[in-house]
Amino acid sequence: MRRLAATGVGLVAALGTIGVAAPAQAAETAAKPFNLTYGASYYSGSVTFSSRSVTATGVLHSVAGSGCRWVSVVPYAGTTAYPGTLHNVGQCNGATGTATVGATIDLPGGPSSVVVGLWTSNSDGSNLTLVRTTSHIAR
Repeated sequence: MRRLAATGVGLVAALGTIGVAAPAQAAETAAKPFNLTYGASYYSGSVTFSSRSVTATGVLHSVAGSGCRWVSVVPYAGTTAYPGTLHNVGQCNGATGTATVGATIDLPGGPSSVVVGLWTSNSDGSNLTLVRTTSHIAR
């Protein structure tokens, strides 16, 4: 009887430990490519998902005399969109450079997909307009 009781106590202790274990976090995914063009301007790169965030990194190019280009990401958890982020440094009038923009969803597992956007504006940053988006890029 003692042996059975001791075994039962050990089993309850082991199951209790399993029950309070921290939830597993989603691992970082392999980079997933995207390419957005607007005339001869473009944003081309890849997105990477982490446990609670997503980051887009790529080359952003604007055409001389065409104003500025900006990029954004909008993360999704299922079909719910969360506030996205607009890259705060655009490329203007023929400039080319690396643009990285990311967003966080404070939910277990993080974003399940993301939409990357390409924006245009006047050279002074006014008249900001979304001109192209990717379809949902899944984790």
